[in-house]
Amino acid sequence: MEIFYSNRKIEKILSSLTAMKNIFGPKDSLKLISLLKQFEYANSLEDIPSVPPPRRHKLSGDKKDCWGICFSDKNRIVVEPYGEFDIGDLSSIKCVKIIMVGDYH
Repeated sequence: MEIFYSNRKIEKILSSLTAMKNIFGPKDSLKLISLLKQFEYANSLEDIPSVPPPRRHKLSGDKKDCWGICFSDKNRIVVEPYGEFDIGDLSSIKCVKIIMVGDYH
């Protein structure tokens, strides 16, 4: 699956192990790296499990067209579909844009 970033700050954080460790700590950084690898190897959003871990789940409210994917008890990656897709068919979502990393609660 192709990954895009909503801004340069998120891209810099997710491209640097040091930045991830400073923000999320060593343990959660390893989980985050593992989750990013899952995205890299997935063919579509459907390939990211909806059971823990990583528990892909549809969001609501102002993030109604987004999904949250857990990488720790309180931290998530929030992604929205990008490019051409059918919002009702997860197998058609082959590109995502990471719009947030952290605790949105």
